[in-house]
Amino acid sequence: MSLTLTEPGAASRHVACTYCRKEVVVSQRAMSVFCPHCKKRLILEDYKIDGYYAVREFFTCGDVVVEKKGHVVAPIRAGNLTVKGKVQGSVTARGQVQIKKNGSFKGELEAPVLVVEQGAVFDGYVRIGTPPDST
Repeated sequence: MSLTLTEPGAASRHVACTYCRKEVVVSQRAMSVFCPHCKKRLILEDYKIDGYYAVREFFTCGDVVVEKKGHVVAPIRAGNLTVKGKVQGSVTARGQVQIKKNGSFKGELEAPVLVVEQGAVFDGYVRIGTPPDST
């Protein structure tokens, strides 16, 4: 079930809630909304991280790119994740996770697609496949 949070005739896109994983249709230009299903705030932006970033959680419906000088120590939920630097934590992605040749990942990973380039470091547990829907 999806719910539309846009004006009639406005450009829209489909995102999955990072908490309840239910589909929500949002305005193409929206940067954040509240999920109508679980009432939690959804960040819709894409992020490029090029410094040290340690937080309690890093959740976005957009894509996350950890640049070569980037280092994230936090649980991450994102649409897609590209690791060129370092990531430590539990990661759940709705799309693809790429660990580039100089990238390093340590932790638990759940995603439908994982691409690990030659020279990359992966230290952890992985579950490949589409995450089950929460009910």
